[in-house]
Amino acid sequence: MKPALKYFLYSVTIVLFVLGSFALIKAHPEVQFVFYIPGVLIVLYAVIYDDLFARPHHLSALRAMRAHVKEK
Repeated sequence: MKPALKYFLYSVTIVLFVLGSFALIKAHPEVQFVFYIPGVLIVLYAVIYDDLFARPHHLSALRAMRAHVKEK
């Protein structure tokens, strides 16, 4: 997928999640949501960061190293 499209989709996802979180807290002010929403945002951030800044050559280099070690 093109990086510009990824940035756009992730930006829209974050904005919709934050707006949905505010609406959910306003409609249901239970204490549990105060703990769940930041947790989900942290996981969402981690997934987006890993996807946008992933280096595709890491896996191929790791596989090459493992293959080299197995040969010995």
